[in-house]
Amino acid sequence: MVVVNMVEKFGVGDVLERSWELPSEVVELLRAHVEVTPDGWVVDVWPMTTQLAVIVQPWVDEPIDVESGSWFVSSAHVAT
Repeated sequence: MVVVNMVEKFGVGDVLERSWELPSEVVELLRAHVEVTPDGWVVDVWPMTTQLAVIVQPWVDEPIDVESGSWFVSSAHVAT
């Protein structure tokens, strides 16, 4: 298993609709806005803000609607 940082979009009933893996180079930009471990993983789940959306939008293939409350930045263990 590995840990990846990601953007998550939730839909009706808080069901996960999609997620996008973020590249490691985005971690330093995220540090000013969310808690990140020394190893570069996002701690907890963070609601999307305008500042975060500007940072992560290049890796998300649809417009991020910050006002919807459906978008988050987090990390997760994934199988390799």
